[in-house]
Amino acid sequence: MLNSFVSFIQQNHINSSSPILVGVSGGRDSVVLCDLYHQAKINFVIAHCNFGLRAEESNEDEQFVIELANKYQVQLFKTNIQTKKLATEMGISIQMSAREQRVKWFKELCKKYGFEYYATAHHSDDAIETYLINQIRGTGISGLHGILPQQGQLIHPLLFASRNDITEYAKNNNLTWREDSSNKQTKYLRNKIRHQVIPLLQEINPGIKNTFIENMKRIHASEGIYQQKIEELRIHLLTKDKQGWSIPITELKKNEPASTVLFELLKEFGFNFSQCEQVLQENEFYQSGALFHSSNYQLLRDRNHLLIKKENKNLKDEYSINSLDTVLETPLALSLESSENKEIISDKNIAKLDVGKLVFPLILRKWKKGDYFFPLGMNGRKKLVSDFFIDKKLSLFEKQNTWILCSNNEIVWIVGHRIDNRFKISSKTKKTTTIKIL
Repeated sequence: MLNSFVSFIQQNHINSSSPILVGVSGGRDSVVLCDLYHQAKINFVIAHCNFGLRAEESNEDEQFVIELANKYQVQLFKTNIQTKKLATEMGISIQMSAREQRVKWFKELCKKYGFEYYATAHHSDDAIETYLINQIRGTGISGLHGILPQQGQLIHPLLFASRNDITEYAKNNNLTWREDSSNKQTKYLRNKIRHQVIPLLQEINPGIKNTFIENMKRIHASEGIYQQKIEELRIHLLTKDKQGWSIPITELKKNEPASTVLFELLKEFGFNFSQCEQVLQENEFYQSGALFHSSNYQLLRDRNHLLIKKENKNLKDEYSINSLDTVLETPLALSLESSENKEIISDKNIAKLDVGKLVFPLILRKWKKGDYFFPLGMNGRKKLVSDFFIDKKLSLFEKQNTWILCSNNEIVWIVGHRIDNRFKISSKTKKTTTIKIL
């Protein structure tokens, strides 16, 4: 077992010059992991979360881990997490809340103390259970490789071993551990798979665990080829600009199945597979102008492109500019500089205006239905802002990102596009201001 442990660490390059932060619950698996690190003479420290889910049992687990750290003479980090309260606040399951809070804390410890890796005691049986859970809930190819030896800073040094291997090692080395009573309750999906589904599958195929492990290895190898192709398509199809990201629809549809390709491109933005199928449907509901939302992003099906942008939920409806010679950082970076220079600047990102015609505070806001202005160069003709946007063929996102600068309720500048003829520099202008998009 010890030789296999050291070999697995070396083969998967998951050793470190800094101590390994080991997540220890006090159960058999994490106790064995600590003992293997100790026997291998690899520096490690222990981190224990008290989730407070099993009353006095949880406190007894914590005391056991304190004694375990003393036994191996290693540093111990411990924390108490209000798991149920946080799960309610976040609207997620208790198990998911515990997992997320534990990972967050481990990462914080790694950053604060310079640990390269944090390790958990997941083994091959856990990997099989995860594989089956993903199959039951639905997953892409990345959910079919089970648990990997390394995922960023997280490492799984016991993946080479089965639950039986770990139990045998613990008994042979006279190790003691804590039994979690909740592990026997089949109300949890993982436990139901462990105690009911896998034994039934073993009746059909006694070697089913090895079959699963070999399948996961092949799937992981295939995933490497798959991801290589996805990365090529990502470079070819996904373009970043100052507005967000765009994907050309015609080019996307040349790659079948297009909905799968699109999902791989969009999953990092939080969109699901069902949304990706809807985005590419051709019907009255999903056509140019259709808008989709993930938790933090919007996706617009425009005429020829899919446009993705991050939603900024902290923006106000309007902002005040109280004086000249100032710099604005929110909602966009603008600078105002006054002078007597009347030289005209032909740049859509710069507005040069007659200060004498401005009334402060200036207001920077989003456009509203019914807004109108007198565009420079149109001989004093009034135009609706919405018609101006149509003429410019702006997408919904571009309209949403456009700000209007106003003086005394009159539009001065459609920022980044056109100034109003009423505020232009003339022969009577005495003082000017130059407003720049930075």
